[in-house]
Amino acid sequence: MASNIGIAETKNARRRSEAASSTAVDAAREEATMAYVEAHGGRKDKLLVSSERPRVRVRADALRCLAVPLSRDGPERQITGVLLDAALDLLRRRQAGRRRRRNGRRVLLGSVEEQDWLEYSHFFVAALDVAAGEYRILDSSNYGRRFGPRFYDAAMSKIRGGVARCVAAAGRAGAEADAGGWKLRMVAGLPAQTDESSCGLFAIKCMELWDGEKLERGFTMDDVHELRRKLAGELIFWELNEMQEVKDEIEFMARKMMMMMSSSSPLRNCGDRVKLATLGGAGGVRVCY
Repeated sequence: MASNIGIAETKNARRRSEAASSTAVDAAREEATMAYVEAHGGRKDKLLVSSERPRVRVRADALRCLAVPLSRDGPERQITGVLLDAALDLLRRRQAGRRRRRNGRRVLLGSVEEQDWLEYSHFFVAALDVAAGEYRILDSSNYGRRFGPRFYDAAMSKIRGGVARCVAAAGRAGAEADAGGWKLRMVAGLPAQTDESSCGLFAIKCMELWDGEKLERGFTMDDVHELRRKLAGELIFWELNEMQEVKDEIEFMARKMMMMMSSSSPLRNCGDRVKLATLGGAGGVRVCY
């Protein structure tokens, strides 16, 4: 009996050790990914994510926004349409095997590009409810309250027209054929956006969790910040990303970080061709790659 207990304790200790090791490896790779993105963020010619099916192209400058700290909240932290499209392709692939509710409700993504009354571009989600003949608006910042109904009317004009043409082409009669005039209804109870730069990430979370009628579960600003930290790595290490050289370089950086965390000695003999990325601000970890 005592022997069995000893074996069980040994196995549990091994599992805890393996879990801790896996967590440390993941953390090192996440830090290395962000350092890599920051180091190359000014380059419009460096491709970090490339896939043919689905066709996805994300260059270093498009990922740079994910590495900008909250202390510099503003346009440079806001994700672009290119990055948002790539994230949604990743999301669709992940959800392809899941059984989703098929109830006549579909999710559309609305983007507002530099409207007269907006200081920045803004993203929100519009969920199309065919049965009710309405669009349900999921907007973290609730711009409609600040700028009035014309904000969403203007933002949705192209989407409404496109849906109406699709419905008409399908030969649907009655109220469904009048899709261009369907009303807009705000979805209440969404978490508040507390910065000026995360609307695109909120849109991704809403599309991930919307089940056709409601969010499958709630989320907070902390979840949005976590998505910002992880999104670059999820895209770069996506199995469909063909940029293996980029993956290898980041993995090399992560291994170096792990070595530095396990030793107090600084890295030496990095060679003439390496770059240095400083992690964690002044006095942070210096990684050679």
